[in-house]
Order: sequence, then C-alpha cells, then structure tokens
Amino acid sequence: GINYAKASRGSRIDFNRFNLIVSVGGDGTFMEAARGVKGQVILGVNSDPSWSVGKLCCATAETFESVVSKLLSGKGSVKTLQRLKLQIGGHSAHALNDILVCHHHPAAMSRYYLTVGKIKEEQRSSGVWFATAAGSSGAIKSAGGQTLPVQSRKIQYKPRELYTGRGNVYKLRGGVLTPQVKLQVTSLMREGFVFVDGSHVCFPFGFGKTITVSRS
Repeated sequence: GINYAKASRGSRIDFNRFNLIVSVGGDGTFMEAARGVKGQVILGVNSDPSWSVGKLCCATAETFESVVSKLLSGKGSVKTLQRLKLQIGGHSAHALNDILVCHHHPAAMSRYYLTVGKIKEEQRSSGVWFATAAGSSGAIKSAGGQTLPVQSRKIQYKPRELYTGRGNVYKLRGGVLTPQVKLQVTSLMREGFVFVDGSHVCFPFGFGKTITVSRS
C-alpha cells in the first residue's frame, strides 16, 4: 500500500519527492544514496548478508516487511548519522563515510599543505583521510585512527604513511576534532584527486587548489 519508484545505482534522483529512501545492496549502495538525502529517513537493506558486510544496513529481505511496518507505525527507532561537507571550487559534496586526498597514482607521493585550526603544515605522505564517526571503523582505522561511537558528531583526520626520510617532524599526525573545526588542504600536486565515500565520486585536485572539510 505504499507508493514507490525505483532507480538503479548511479542514476540521478530527485529525493525531494520522497519521505523514505530504501537502498538495496550493501554499504556502498547505502552511502551513495545517503549523499542525496536531505532530511528523509533512509533504510538500508543488505541484499546478500552472506557476502556483504552491511554495517549501515538494518534490514534484509527476510526482515524488510517487519522493519517497514515499525517505521510506518511510529515504533521504529531512527539513528542520526553525521556527514562531512566537502567544498572544492564552486562545488560541494557530502560524505557519510570518509574523504581521501591523494595523488592519482597510488605509488606517487602526495604533497599538500594541511591546516587544522590555526596550524598549517606542509606534508608529504600517501594521502590524508577525513572521516565521520560512521566511517571511523573503516579505512581510517586501518591507517591508525580511532573507532568512534557511530552517532558521534566529531570529525577525524589521519595522514597516511608520513614521509620522514629527511628527518621531517610533523605536528598534524591525526586526531579527533570537535564538530566546529574546519580543515583545509591545499594541493602541491599537479595530479591530485579527492575521493568521496570510495572511488565513484572524485574531483581533480591540481596544484594550488584548496578544499575545505567540515561537519555537514
């Protein structure tokens, strides 16, 4: 008895038409849908629990009907997750999980200025991660970051494999920040890139360009 429309992953969707967004797949599908959410409830359905981690999914094909019934009756609980806002040039994007700034080639060194609060530092590394609490158990944790409570509003950053070959001493080695802090990165790379929630959404980040990362 619910009016609905369906769309494939990667298509342009006007989410303003809907009250409830349902993603069917895994966490990647959920995050892609979450970038377009503007206040609606989003329900993740793990389409293959035997293969997909589905950490952000709270239903499967077997439990979908009961979960939706609870939502419609007002008995379901809804969690609020924080996103990051990326500003690059005249464009902006929202990340539910994380943002990665690095050279386009994985074997090349990433060079940039990183600004956190009042501290600005030139760094050479394999790139720098920015993550939400929801994304804190993923790539940034593997890089040495901390796992945060999923509903925390704090922002986390972590440079990957900082280069110390010339005795470089870095102050900005990673940390968990209050929601009010804005972070900036200025590229010192001709072929830098910024990746949002994985590899599907990315922006060229050439020499002299600056991005701002903040709480969405």
